[in-house]
Amino acid sequence: MSLLIRGPVLSQADVLINDLGGDAETMLAAHGIDPSAIEDINRYIRYQDAGAVLGHAARELDAPDFGLRLGGKQGLETLGPLGVIMRNSETVGAAVERLCHFLRAMVPSDTAALTQSTGTSAFSYSVLLSNDFDRRQMLERAFGLAMRAYRVLIGPTFVPNRVTFEHQRYAPLATYHEVFGCQVDFRQERNAIHLSPVDLARVIDGRDYSALVLAEDYLKRLVPEPAFADHVREVTRRLLMVGGASLPQVARELSLHERTLERHLRAHGTTFEAILDDLRRAAAWELAATGMQASQIARAIGYSEQSSFSRACRRWFGESPRELLRRRRGQRPEEAPDARHHDP
Repeated sequence: MSLLIRGPVLSQADVLINDLGGDAETMLAAHGIDPSAIEDINRYIRYQDAGAVLGHAARELDAPDFGLRLGGKQGLETLGPLGVIMRNSETVGAAVERLCHFLRAMVPSDTAALTQSTGTSAFSYSVLLSNDFDRRQMLERAFGLAMRAYRVLIGPTFVPNRVTFEHQRYAPLATYHEVFGCQVDFRQERNAIHLSPVDLARVIDGRDYSALVLAEDYLKRLVPEPAFADHVREVTRRLLMVGGASLPQVARELSLHERTLERHLRAHGTTFEAILDDLRRAAAWELAATGMQASQIARAIGYSEQSSFSRACRRWFGESPRELLRRRRGQRPEEAPDARHHDP
């Protein structure tokens, strides 16, 4: 299933691509996107194409922080009705809670949550894209935009307590510090902006209650199509990162019976085994460029036996783990697998 998103998710992407020496019109067209659509709230583009543009630009223009830069150039208007709701909520906390509640109506593939405890709060965000590098670019775009939004609602000097990302760092650490102004940690349990409860309690000045009601009524009428297979993929990816991604574990996480989960996936044209295999393949390819040993990679992606990883490696890439490690040495982790890939 192809998920759609409003064109302004790529607002300012053409400007940034051209500023970095690229050809925005050609790059957008390469992914089937009409350049005129990216500033039109009434136009739609495929979500995976939007992510592919960010990944393409990051690679071709040698700008690993492309998504982060893009988010920093966008504003609340990029969010359409969601931006109206945030700007006209009672407090910053109420604005974030409404964003989390209505997000799936506008962006079915993304999820957000606000968790609060004594002395700290965390705004967490997830992006569902099959290409890991594109997903990370889209996630960092969302975080760059979130910082713009917080500084509109709270004030231009706002700085979070901490920012965490699940993925590894690609851009220089100074780039992240420039955007967030605080400690930024990678390979953490969740993607989150950690805030003070005082910031969330801040009253939003100049709010328009009638605009808030109109925007909420509009979003309540939108019923998003659930991206079930993508949701299973995201849950499986998260569990794989912490060492366990079996069918029973994923089914339990989703509160489904295993047979029910398998039946739904078949209806979406895939299987749990295919999803897990694809995630393992992507992780093995990335980790092979980090200097990890084959045995460490095997354990990291859930293989208890080195021989099982060796067979999978030959099926995925047409070579042994040792050959893959030798070939990947010195390459960038996000580089896509080449033609040696063999489909199962």
